Order: sequence, then C-alpha cells, then structure tokens
Amino acid sequence: MEHVAEHREEIAEAFEGAAALLLKHLADRRDLSLTAAAVLATLRTDGPVRLTALAVAIGVRQPTMTQLVQRLERDGLATRVSDPADGRGTVVAITDAGRALRVNMRQARRSRLAALLRSLSAEDEATLAEAMHVALPILQRLIDNASEARVPQFVSQEVQR
Repeated sequence: MEHVAEHREEIAEAFEGAAALLLKHLADRRDLSLTAAAVLATLRTDGPVRLTALAVAIGVRQPTMTQLVQRLERDGLATRVSDPADGRGTVVAITDAGRALRVNMRQARRSRLAALLRSLSAEDEATLAEAMHVALPILQRLIDNASEARVPQFVSQEVQR
C-alpha cells in the first residue's frame, strides 16, 4: 500500500505542475479573473444556477459572488433570469457573449500551448502524445468523479432553502 500512496503523491505533484503551467503560462488574465472564468464555466456546464449555490460551487462568500455577478452582467457575460422552479427567485445564466468569450479564451490558451509544445523535441512530443493517449480516459474519469462529487453540494443548497 505504501507504493500506491507514493504514486499518489507523484501524481498530485504532476497535477500541481500542470495547473501551474496552465495558470502561470497559458491563461490570459487580461480577459477575466480566474474566479470569473470559473463562474462562466460553471454556468456553461450546470446551466442557470441560484447565486447562493454558485457561491458555494466556486468557494466564495455570497456578497463576493453578488459583486462578481454584477460585473459579469455589466460586461454582458451573465444575466439574471426568473427561476423557472420558483418565480419569486432568480438564477444566474451565461449569455451568448459569455459563451463566445469562453470559446475565444480556450482557443487562445490552446494556441499558446501548441506553441509551447513546439519547443519540445519531436521525440519528446511523440512520447507525450503517447502518454496522453493512455492517460486521457483516466483523467476523464477523475473529472467525472469530481463533477459527481459537486452534485450533492447543489442539491443540499436547494434543500436548505
């Protein structure tokens, strides 16, 4: 079992390195803060969400989320609409402009990564491609597991209201 735990530490360290690569070298923070980008990603993935649930999902306090959503609304990236489940409440939704910005940011990030990959030798790039072919299905399972772990968070917020 110690051997498995050792691999987990190595894997966690590799993920931290990959996250640092993404955040420090590939993300363009001129467009949006990381938190604002996370809000748009959540709205894109989960659909319209109550502000309280959105704050919990992103890990910020409700007043902070309120300010952030106001900025996103002012920039035309998000909007508040009536909650279809409860006409007295509202939910936050991503706009077409918000979706377009996310697409543009993703394309720019991938272009920067492609340029960085060109700095590798052909052999290193081929090895990385082979490793990714093996790792991608496992990474997708991790993403799915993380997404499933988030679902009860939204449910518990709905039940508490």
